[in-house]
Amino acid sequence: MGTINHYTDLANAEKYAKDYDAIISLGHKLPEKSRANKKYLFLDFEDVTYNILQTAPQEDVYAPNKRHVQELLKFIRGLSPSDRLLVHCFAGYSRSPAVTAIAETERDGTPLEHSIEHLPQNRIPDKLIPKPNDIILDMYERIKNEENRS
Repeated sequence: MGTINHYTDLANAEKYAKDYDAIISLGHKLPEKSRANKKYLFLDFEDVTYNILQTAPQEDVYAPNKRHVQELLKFIRGLSPSDRLLVHCFAGYSRSPAVTAIAETERDGTPLEHSIEHLPQNRIPDKLIPKPNDIILDMYERIKNEENRS
């Protein structure tokens, strides 16, 4: 891995933020003191997955969407190769692992499947087995397909 991308839960994000140059917060903002002097992106969406939408379609209003993923890509692509990126959501289990896999793919050219397979080693402080958010990953693949056709 050429760049440094990690993910975690909200509580640990506050603890580790000082060690990173850039932070992506998903659904939960870090306090100002934890993000001061950092490149920072906050996206307000919940951990809604396709499985949730099958049983509760009304939750669509809280789900990640194409605009969110486009903003993620703009932010990630704007980072310098030396920027250390920390991504967090509330639990560090679904949203932040999906975004970290995308960041590794975008920053290092690693195939997305490989990035997903190696997600446990990118989680701090522990190695919880993630379940990356399927909507975020699907939106990313759709956007990449559109870009490749252009």
